[in-house]
Parts: sequence; structure tokens; C-alpha cells
Amino acid sequence: MKKNNKYVVIIIALTFAAFIAGCKSFTNGYSVNPLAPSSAPATQTFTGAQGAFDEFMEGFPAMDAAMWTQQATGTDRQFMGYYNYSTSAQDFQNDWATAYTNVLMNLRLVEGEASAKGQPNLAGAAKILEGIEMGTVTALWGSVPYSQAVQPKVTLTPKFDAQLDVYKEVQTILDNGIAQLSANPSPLPADIFSSKGNPSIWLAAAHTAKARYYMQVARHDGYSGADLNKVVSEAQQGILATDGSQDFMFLHPSGTYNGDMNLWNSFIVTDRSGYFGASKNFVVPMMKALALDGKTDDSGRLSYYFTPDGKDLNTSAGGAYSSTSPYPIIRASETHLLLAEAYERLGNTSSAIAELNDARQYNNNVFHDNSKPYVATDAAVSSANLRQTIFNEEYLSLMHQIEAFNFARRVNYQIQYKDSTGTIVKLVPTSGTKFPQRFLYPTNEINANPHTPVQSTVDLFKPTTVNK
Repeated sequence: MKKNNKYVVIIIALTFAAFIAGCKSFTNGYSVNPLAPSSAPATQTFTGAQGAFDEFMEGFPAMDAAMWTQQATGTDRQFMGYYNYSTSAQDFQNDWATAYTNVLMNLRLVEGEASAKGQPNLAGAAKILEGIEMGTVTALWGSVPYSQAVQPKVTLTPKFDAQLDVYKEVQTILDNGIAQLSANPSPLPADIFSSKGNPSIWLAAAHTAKARYYMQVARHDGYSGADLNKVVSEAQQGILATDGSQDFMFLHPSGTYNGDMNLWNSFIVTDRSGYFGASKNFVVPMMKALALDGKTDDSGRLSYYFTPDGKDLNTSAGGAYSSTSPYPIIRASETHLLLAEAYERLGNTSSAIAELNDARQYNNNVFHDNSKPYVATDAAVSSANLRQTIFNEEYLSLMHQIEAFNFARRVNYQIQYKDSTGTIVKLVPTSGTKFPQRFLYPTNEINANPHTPVQSTVDLFKPTTVNK
């Protein structure tokens, strides 16, 4: 994306020996001058890595994902173009750089420094965050640098690893992080997520992430029983609390502009008012139509994300996008729905319904919905409808996250509902006949790295390996 906006929470300029953390609210109390250090403490580098991680997960990639899944709308200038799939390699330069230079490089520094200084718990957490980040990167772009990435002494032009190989390495780094943190479960310093240093939440997040990435690969393998059982095994150890107490959220406690403000609020309200909204979203009419089953009341979640008329995003106090609103990385509802889908595909209908109901109970508790649990005789969970009902809830539960785009591609954008007349309303492309399937490799990488795969703008509509 061409960044002629200021929606970034933290900007981190990193050399191989130093970094600059631009958010004072996250670095107060450190005695090392962050502008001219010979080296940085692992805790301070970890703070910067988390801020950059949030910039990637909450910033433009999430907004693009929301537009391409029609959970939000681009309404002016280049955002109107993005909404209609008009994009180019140049639009992804900053986000690619954030993922590698600001997140992965910082995390590798933390892993090395923390291990050397007797902070194995911090090193384990850094590996978990690396796994979540790189799992997201390969999901978005396909084949990407990983085995040789951020290793300047090895190469400045790293090879692009095949997507399936990256997923394998992601699972390995998550396993390593889980093992290291499990063996050293002391409270984590410099944790600026809702976990507040609680290692058990980091471990649960890692297990949900593993389930997420096993499910993404499962499609490539025809949703084999072996893959689905891995999803179940990992998800059962993941973030599951239906009261939201385990949710892995990035916090914006003071809501300070150009500080720790919610990125969407900064962009929508201050930086580029009118560029991005919800005027043509698919989800508001969908939520209202799903209530026709007599058991679904999604009014709380609807009002959390959207204005009363359903045409804009809720930036008011208590809404999803106030200046201080937290932003989700992993919610418990995602874990329960991964379980629900896996069980349904495995033929375990009763367990699938139970997990779907747990996700609905999460919505009741967190968003103050009033949905009732489904029973086996309900039409929504009949043999003909159960999978679609799960798909619909997965789509809604990943609201405005990158994972909504990853999920939608995995199920071929199979999102649909029946309106009040009984007509099936399907998610259809906003332009042309094809949905986007991936992010484009950025111009800077194409120019600097001869290993970058050849691409053209039509590659936007070509599925990555796991979705073929």
C-alpha cells in the first residue's frame, strides 16, 4: 500500500545492531537510549516486535481482507479501487517490509538475546509470535522467503520457499516455542497483549494457531482424517474460554494518536475520513437474516461492529473501533469453530453442534447477544445445513481480521444465507467474476531479489498452493 496516511501505531527502524521504538507509551521505564544503542535489551526489542506485529495484523492487510470479504467497504480514492480489486504490487511494499524487517528481524533478535541472557520464557514467546506472523505471511502471499529470511550473513536475496514447506516450518517454530515456554512458564516481561505476561495464554494461542494452520493445509490434502485430527488435537489445547478471558488481543489502553491508538480508529476518524466504511457490506443483512431461524440473536455483535444503520463502522465508545478498543488476534470463538468444522468433516455431528454452540455462547457472553443453543432437530444444523451454518459463523467470528480472507479462500467464498423470502443470497465478487486469492509480491522485492516469482496483476486471482 502507498502509505500516504498515518495509521501506524509504532514505526520501527531497524539495523542489524539497533532499533528505534517510536511509541513512548510502550517503552517508558527503559534506561537504554533507544535512539543510539549499541545493543537493545531483549525485553525492549520484544516490545517493538509486538508493536510491529500489531501494525501488520491490524493495519492495511486486515483492512484489505475486510474489503475483499465484503465485511467493510472502500468508499473513496484508492480504497474504492481496492474494494473492487484494483491493486498493484506497489500497494504491498510497506506491509511486506513490516512483516520481515520490523517483525521477523526483531523476533530473531529477541530469540537470540533472550536465550543468551537467561530468559528462555521470552525466547519461547518470541518463537510463538514468529509462528503466527509467518503462518499469516505465507497464507497471504503463498511461497515466501523463510529458511533464508533475515539472515544477511547468509544472503541478501533469500530464496522463496514453497508454501507447504513454510507451513511445516511454521509448525516447527510453534512447537519449539511451546516447548521452551512450557519448560520455563514464568511470567513474561514486556507483554503488551491482553495476556499481560500470562504464559498459559501464550501457549493456548500457539495451539490455536497450530490448529488454524493445519486446517489451512488440510484443504490441499483433501481434508484427510489425519489432518483434521491434528486440528482437533491442537484446538483442544487452544484458547477456549467462552467468557473471552483467554482471548489474545492487542491493547490500545490510552488511545493516543500516533501512539497506542486503535489503528482503524486512527484511519477512519483522523487520517483518511471517508475512505473506508461499511456502506456495501455483506454481513449486516446476513446477521439480520440469520435471526429468522428463531434461535439466533446477533444484535449485540452487530452493534459492536457497526453503526445503527449498518452503513458504517462503530467508532464510538464501547464499539469495535473507538480509539481505545482492543483488536483481536485470536478469539476463543475461532478455536471452537475450527473444532466444529473438523468434527463435521469427520462425521461427528454431535460434537460439531456442541462446538458451534460454544461459539454462540461466546458471542452471548462477549457481545451480549441472546442466541439459544441449537439442538439436533433444528434445520440450521441438519445434515444438509450444518456445514454451511458453521461456515457462516466462522466468517462472522473472524470479523475484520486477516483470517476472514484466509478462511473465505479456503472454502471458496462459500458464504450464503436465506433472506425473508427464502431466497439464497450468496457472496459474489464486487467486480468481475473472480474473487482475490492472494496478495501480490511487492515492487521492491521484485526489483531487489531475483528469486521473486514472476507475477502479473492477474495472479491476484490465482489460488496459492493450499487453496488449489
